Amino acid sequence: MSIPTYVEGFPQDGQSLGASKAQIRDNLDGTFETLGTDHVNNNGEAQSAPLSGNPPGYHTIIHEVTQTSVNTIAGVNQIFSGIPGTLVVNTKTTPAIPNNNDTQLYTLTGAAVGLAGLSQMTGNNALANGYVWCAGILLMWGNSSSNSVSFSPNFPNNCLNVEAVYAKATTSFDMPIGVISQTAAGFSISSSGGPFNWFAIGN
Repeated sequence: MSIPTYVEGFPQDGQSLGASKAQIRDNLDGTFETLGTDHVNNNGEAQSAPLSGNPPGYHTIIHEVTQTSVNTIAGVNQIFSGIPGTLVVNTKTTPAIPNNNDTQLYTLTGAAVGLAGLSQMTGNNALANGYVWCAGILLMWGNSSSNSVSFSPNFPNNCLNVEAVYAKATTSFDMPIGVISQTAAGFSISSSGGPFNWFAIGN
């Protein structure tokens, strides 16, 4: 059954309650049913022992409408979803990571524009050479046998740290690996004595 359409202005001036009761009922029922969407309704929900009942108003699940443009609201934190590379926040297009047109979760603080903190909370590629967004930080990992590694994707802003270790411990892999340069696009190491695993942190 669909939620009744809300119509403003009822009861109308000079109209008896009896003449407008059908619309008043639709307005009240529709409001109740709308608030009940994604929430425990006004009557609450019973629950078997030992758990207590679910109280009215608590969220059951949160459905978000995909946003294409979001701006800072002073003093208010916002949580919303959008498509990376399409979503625009404070006139700046978000990085397309991942670039599969799937919606991801974001948060935006209420500080002044330019100071507001945007964090991408979700999005990952769980492969041997992969990445995951975690509270606005992009974590990447992989393995290589080359002394020069290119990130895929690049870090949108900065690569903050890279660690590298040889993939197996034998006498031919006993030299420590020194990272001699790192950028948002990749890094290089001081030795390529064999396959190694790496882990990078950035934003």
